[in-house]
Amino acid sequence: MKNLRYFPHERNVYFKGKLLTVRDFESEQRYFNDKRRLTNRLLHGGGVVCGLQVIAVDEKQISVEAGVALDYLGREIVLPEPVKLKLSMMEGFSNNDYAKNVYVCLSYDEKGKEQVFSVSETVEQEMAEYNRVAEGYRLFIKEEAPHPASIEGVQLVEQRVLLFADPQVRIWQATPRYVNPGEVFSLQLHIEKTVQTSRVQFQYKLDAPGLTVLESSDGSVSFLEPVDAKETDYVISIPIKAGWDRGTVELAVLGGKAEVQLGDRLVHTDLGSVGKIEITPDDLVERLVSDYYNRKLDQVTHANEQPFLYLAKVCLLQMNATYVIEKVVPVPFGEYVYTPALLQKLALRAQKGKQVEQGSHADSFRVTTRVKEIAAGDKPQFDVSYDNLASVYQFELGLPRPGKANEQVATGVVEIPIEPYSSNWPFGVRIGNRYFSDEIKHSLGKGNVYASAGVEDFHADVIDELLSQHEQVMYGHSSVFVDSEYATDAAHFAVGVIVYPQKGTFRIGVQVKGPVQTDRARIRWWAIKPLAAETEDVAHQDSQE
Repeated sequence: MKNLRYFPHERNVYFKGKLLTVRDFESEQRYFNDKRRLTNRLLHGGGVVCGLQVIAVDEKQISVEAGVALDYLGREIVLPEPVKLKLSMMEGFSNNDYAKNVYVCLSYDEKGKEQVFSVSETVEQEMAEYNRVAEGYRLFIKEEAPHPASIEGVQLVEQRVLLFADPQVRIWQATPRYVNPGEVFSLQLHIEKTVQTSRVQFQYKLDAPGLTVLESSDGSVSFLEPVDAKETDYVISIPIKAGWDRGTVELAVLGGKAEVQLGDRLVHTDLGSVGKIEITPDDLVERLVSDYYNRKLDQVTHANEQPFLYLAKVCLLQMNATYVIEKVVPVPFGEYVYTPALLQKLALRAQKGKQVEQGSHADSFRVTTRVKEIAAGDKPQFDVSYDNLASVYQFELGLPRPGKANEQVATGVVEIPIEPYSSNWPFGVRIGNRYFSDEIKHSLGKGNVYASAGVEDFHADVIDELLSQHEQVMYGHSSVFVDSEYATDAAHFAVGVIVYPQKGTFRIGVQVKGPVQTDRARIRWWAIKPLAAETEDVAHQDSQE
């Protein structure tokens, strides 16, 4: 079936004395194929039916197990036996960067086989033709994830909006299309990153009259990746309560910007509307069923522009000039075919669970849990609270932070521009000039911190700069190295730090003490803050003395 619109079916009519031609036999095959594929398309959809597990054989190879799938044109795809492949040799894999996620994809494919010669009298010379068509498959690599809203069927029940995307990190949001007045629902943040991406932070303030973010007084929607976490996928559910006024609420971002921090790099991304939610008194299940059956025929039968399936996400770790497979995530976008038998069993299970819940509780309520990080050395904490307005029980577990038990540490790098080269000075920069950074947020909170800064040895070589390979960092009085065998441009800078305890920030200043051949000073900083328990102990000892 080559067309994407499923043209009306035509069936052969047979009668005695009918002259059968190639067109008749092709029509016979097309009739049954198109009807079967249309049935697959409308009643089952696309996805994995069984098998097709992708596993890592070793650090560079994967195996795709035998199985069956349906693509988004209703065509059956069968892998009769396991296939072992080297990832870098697969179609679509590029060797420009190994610190990435790649996606193993499967599509329908067919090839001619059994070449024979045509003996038709209408052909002047013998021609080779294929006697059979083998229905098969094609395995290949995609290095970009699909838009979260492009997966078939999701837009029927929820709205997905892409908030931020670059080669290392992708952040998107999912909200329900309909909610009832006064209902508490979840706004979900999905964070997908590569293995070697720095710690991710994300935040914006929701501006949506009629909706209340329950766990934030200012409407903040945020994510902070746990310290030392090694996951590549996070899903954060943020409870929101709908108002009692009916109508469509537009989810807007206050100020039109969101803040994304990847390690030391801060990015502001422009965001306008991040979705719409309709507050309706209608029964939500009935509303979704009505939407399903009211879809237009073109909307239902029009196939995806790329009718293939994502079998797995493979997370790669860069090791020098090559890669290793860190982990494999099966069917990352939930492309499965759910049979009627499975759906019936799931419905029965859900019905039993609902009966148990109704029999156990006179009034409905929700339970949420949260894990927070507390000071190293402290005892684990457990707290329970109840929000009467939202009918939510909040269980909070505090776990001690791993690492040293007496301090918190933050570090980063900042580059301070200095005056460009000038022919008026023999070394391009006036000796004695001072230059200052903007205020730097150390993320340790308000209060006194000890801040230290040193000058990294700057390389003009492009390769060294791209690899961030710096041979040395000079702290303290770097002038002691002047005119020694250890002297570099870094020895001709003096560094100072101003700390602003009430703001949780600090500022770095440098002064040129000697000839330098660079247009910026690269500063490595460290901020150290004693834990609250240690500070209280010291204060208590001082009061006793």
